[in-house]
Amino acid sequence: METCKPLSGIKVVEIGVAMAGPFCAMLLGDYGADVVKIEKVDGGDDSRAWPPFFHGELSYYYASANRNKRGVAIDLKQPEGAEVARRIIADADVLVHNYRLGALDRLGLDWDSLSKLNPRLVYCGISGFGRAGALRAEPANDLFMQAFSGGMSVTGYPDQPPAKMGWSVADIGAGMFAAMGVMMALRVRERTGVGQRVDTSLLEGQVSMMAHFATRYFASGLVPGPTGGGSLNSPTYRAYQATDGWIVIAAFNDRMWRSLARALGAPEWIDRPEFQSAQQREDRRPELEAMIAERVARESQQYWVDTLGRESVPCSAVQRIDQVISHEQVHACEMIQTVNLEQLGDIRVVGLPIKLERTPGDIRRPPPRLGQHTREIMEELGYAHPDIERLAAADAVRLDAGWK
Repeated sequence: METCKPLSGIKVVEIGVAMAGPFCAMLLGDYGADVVKIEKVDGGDDSRAWPPFFHGELSYYYASANRNKRGVAIDLKQPEGAEVARRIIADADVLVHNYRLGALDRLGLDWDSLSKLNPRLVYCGISGFGRAGALRAEPANDLFMQAFSGGMSVTGYPDQPPAKMGWSVADIGAGMFAAMGVMMALRVRERTGVGQRVDTSLLEGQVSMMAHFATRYFASGLVPGPTGGGSLNSPTYRAYQATDGWIVIAAFNDRMWRSLARALGAPEWIDRPEFQSAQQREDRRPELEAMIAERVARESQQYWVDTLGRESVPCSAVQRIDQVISHEQVHACEMIQTVNLEQLGDIRVVGLPIKLERTPGDIRRPPPRLGQHTREIMEELGYAHPDIERLAAADAVRLDAGWK
């Protein structure tokens, strides 16, 4: 097995907060990039302050998106601080940020200036609304964008208040799209030798993820709404309540429909003329959902997982997080990892989702303390010890300040 990581030799500078930008940079770091995270000298990334905390010190939220990074704390509003950042970026391959459109421009860290300083730079910006349009400079966050993009309108149950997705789907989606954009731009740079600007946004990511809802509307003219624990059009693709909890049945074709009817002990349903096609079953949805619900309610989750499994009908219990992280399959995929925090002890984190046989990623560094690597990186840039101390005394930079 080769020991070289896919992104070994790639230097990424992240000026990010919360989730979207940090998640993008973490993905790149997980697969070998040297990620330098620039934070504010006063408190750093806002998420450092969000409880609960590992060992009373490290925010769970910060830990979720900031491993495999070296951390520096710089006051970008001070000219000497901004100059430190420019020197870090001067030989970088990638800059990732999720500041509001125009915020870095005012600090002299705009695309035009940095691309002249470093023509090979891939400059990736993650904004709320994208680079064009009347709202381009407006702020946005995950909850806001779940509402604005329409995601909340199709989540939850009919006649109930709007519901958000449980996880930060807008932030994480934008971070993933940004990482894809960075990789494409790096691939082009291999051929041309020149970097480029990459832009995505919470809005663009969410509209992209809503594609099947939008195209359904284009095809039918009908505005989709929330469907609770099921799909837009199938009574055999939704959640049902068993005696001890909820299960999901995911029978999505005619073969699975027939197998489902047999597993439910109702083979006579197969020959009923009103249930012969997916469209007919959708047309009789309330009736068929009630029939299935009555059968499922007689037995336990495990009974249905086993029974439907024997009929090759996809079925899962609706698991809680504590059940997921203890499941043998999750551990077989190495999706729960242990990381040691210097001076504090171990924490558990989520593993890497992409497995590469010859050049795997790994977790090499825990999330950094605020300013943990400021001195180290400034020394790499050629700053002398007295200059580092002078800038630290002037609060242009901050040396290791602990976890929060």
